[in-house]
Amino acid sequence: MPIYDTGAIDNKRTPRTTRLSVRVTNSGHYFATVGIQVYKIVNSGAGFGNRTFTAINLVGLSSIDSPNSTFTIDDLPADFDTFGVRVITSELGGNNIAISITETKSNNTQSTTYTTGNMTVVDELLFVYVTNFGGNSVTVYDTGTNTVVKEIPVGLNPIYPAFTPDGTKAYITMNGDNSVTVVDTATNSVIKTFPVGNAPLAAAITPDATKGYVANSGENTITLFSTATNTPIGSPIIVGDSPSGLTISPDGKRVYVTLQSENAVAIVDTATNTVEDKLIVGTNPSFIDLSPDGTRGYVTNELDNTVSIIDTTQNTVLDTTIPVGVKPIGIIVSPDGSRAYVGSETDGTVTVINLITNTIMGTPIPVGPNPVIVAITPDGSKVYVPSIGNNTITVIDTTTNTVTATLPAGLNPSVITITPILLF
Repeated sequence: MPIYDTGAIDNKRTPRTTRLSVRVTNSGHYFATVGIQVYKIVNSGAGFGNRTFTAINLVGLSSIDSPNSTFTIDDLPADFDTFGVRVITSELGGNNIAISITETKSNNTQSTTYTTGNMTVVDELLFVYVTNFGGNSVTVYDTGTNTVVKEIPVGLNPIYPAFTPDGTKAYITMNGDNSVTVVDTATNSVIKTFPVGNAPLAAAITPDATKGYVANSGENTITLFSTATNTPIGSPIIVGDSPSGLTISPDGKRVYVTLQSENAVAIVDTATNTVEDKLIVGTNPSFIDLSPDGTRGYVTNELDNTVSIIDTTQNTVLDTTIPVGVKPIGIIVSPDGSRAYVGSETDGTVTVINLITNTIMGTPIPVGPNPVIVAITPDGSKVYVPSIGNNTITVIDTTTNTVTATLPAGLNPSVITITPILLF
């Protein structure tokens, strides 16, 4: 998800540029979302912090050779002393966007002065949020530079950050004081804390961003809350013993909750907020993730070192289980649904599963000691793995499934999540 930028264009010249046309084309085989921004700079010496956006457009591009693979916007205003153009790309096809910018001068002549090749990739548009269980803080990293942006003080024993679909708020469970802290991701500051059940672990936000759910591992419930008021809704929902992992179906109709003491997954109907079914999986299921289309659920079984597969269309568990490392906890499915990455706490590895064949790819990837939850960037290019045992974060290149960086972290980094794509 790079950001392409022309940089500051000096327009104090003759003939002066008055209008712009921007053309974007998807040259790849996957859908892409593209944001086009035109900005002016009142005082170019003040840098990009002094930008004012004058035009913002958002468009989806189909794959190459499809009818909607190209988009052109004309007559964008550019009659400013200093201006620039920024193009932000995302989704799986985000790295395959060709860009051209044509300037129309005051004398009605035209010139194509900027294309993808001479625009600068200035950043990546994603941030990693890591809960420091022992440090009572959340560390924010820039994925473009793998550097720390900010450390946010929060409550006691933060455990799991969950983002709204637009990435504007993070809801972070506080395992030590039975609460959820809400962080404004624009300022990385705490805006509210509200109570939930005992020893909250995983959390998730519904696709329509109106509600969230929290698994209360110290009791047999999950908490439903409103994202509008940042308060719980009604009484806690009884689901079963030791709820731990939690995820929501892409259509928002079901919540899937791992029940460690029951060796089961509870399925909650979000229309009634009642349990409609329970499925028996492996021993001590920890976390669950779904395929992008929601038809499969993948559950880590902590005490038998396997991953169970749920057919969510039938609410059945497949006979096939996938052996992984010792004490698997975190699991994340790649955005294209082709792979899953599993963090195994005891042997300090990440196992890669081919979800087409349900087999292991290569050998487990050594990371730091005691990895717990893993996260993947929305384009599937990088996996981030926190290691509680040595306070580090390992970065894995998913093209080669090799470690490319090890970052310092806070005290006992436990859970890591990555912001959704923020186009504006």
